[in-house]
Amino acid sequence: MKLNLTKPFQLLILVLFVTSCSSDDDGINNSNSTKKTEFIETYAKIASANYKDTYETAVVMQSKIDAFIASPDATTLEAARDAWLYARDFYGQTEAYREADGPIDNEDLLGTEGQINAWPLDESFIDYVANGAGGTVQNGLIGDTSFDLTEENIINKNESGKDDNISTGWHAIEFLLWGQDLNYDPINGTYDNYSVSGERPFTDYTTENFSERRKTYLQIVTDLLIKDLKDLNDTWATGGSYRMTFEALNKDEALTNILNGIGFISNGEVAAERIYPAIDEGQENEHSCFSDNTNQDMWANVNGINNIIVGSYTTENGTVITGLSLIDLAAEVNSEVANNLKDSASQTIIKLNTLLGLGKNFDEIISEETLGSDGPAGQLAIALIAQSKEIAESANTLGISITIN
Repeated sequence: MKLNLTKPFQLLILVLFVTSCSSDDDGINNSNSTKKTEFIETYAKIASANYKDTYETAVVMQSKIDAFIASPDATTLEAARDAWLYARDFYGQTEAYREADGPIDNEDLLGTEGQINAWPLDESFIDYVANGAGGTVQNGLIGDTSFDLTEENIINKNESGKDDNISTGWHAIEFLLWGQDLNYDPINGTYDNYSVSGERPFTDYTTENFSERRKTYLQIVTDLLIKDLKDLNDTWATGGSYRMTFEALNKDEALTNILNGIGFISNGEVAAERIYPAIDEGQENEHSCFSDNTNQDMWANVNGINNIIVGSYTTENGTVITGLSLIDLAAEVNSEVANNLKDSASQTIIKLNTLLGLGKNFDEIISEETLGSDGPAGQLAIALIAQSKEIAESANTLGISITIN
């Protein structure tokens, strides 16, 4: 049926109808706009607190590494390792803020992610490695006495020549504390003792060749990591330069950045880069292969994403920061989409807990799986991909579009 707009009465009805609908829509949009603001504020508070925890726990790690370098022995080495493991729990959760056009990735801001957390790492680029015949070979930067060990030179070597020529960051420090994880069982003569991580002796820093250069290298890359983490902490803190930039963004732009980040990390990073290649190619693609901390990396990465989905973060001192969640925000527009996101996030946590509950290191778990199999690592990847799709659907419901891979 066509309206005859030449009739005044019908025209009046139509105008009133359109005006009424427009008024209702404005009410909904205003409410949704307010909720978007609340969600964005929650994200900023969580990111700021998470980066603060990361920096402060890393400073403690630095002090333990300083003590080890000053007096290398089994006790100080163990303390340095424990501090590295503890600080990683907090850094791993910050991965959720990547790919969000923020300071960690944006080259126009800090862009230090590759300097902080690049991997996989070719161990031989830095230090000695096993030669497969019971001995070692030293062709790394530490053994190259023509290479001047300075911060600038080590930074310039990062990812020089090929992607796995990693010279800086968490995993360089990890390798210098643990050494290679050879999974070697000396009784059976096989490389399948998955319960053992890297076993670098403290004597690498006392009596072994290049011990002083090894100390210098460890000191430089540790201090550099602390500087980079301090920059992230400072810029995200209340009143920090990026915090103010972020808070001034158009709401939909900020929301797009946030959801791009958690969608990408869930799918393109953790599932597609950290789980599937490790299953396919083995330990060399395991995220924290030297320390066998990859299960805990998975815990931190998954929970970092979940912090934003559920709007809650527990700080290092036990304070819980809460606010409007992505689930809450989506529910303002579409309760079905919100419930699907909630269910998917819950399933991801369940699959994570299944993997952690096996009591096996990640390298052993992936050794028992193949791509496409129904193993616990693969199931976690499937859950993460499904979760990313629900994040994208939530974004669509909120009127924005994101790229999840």
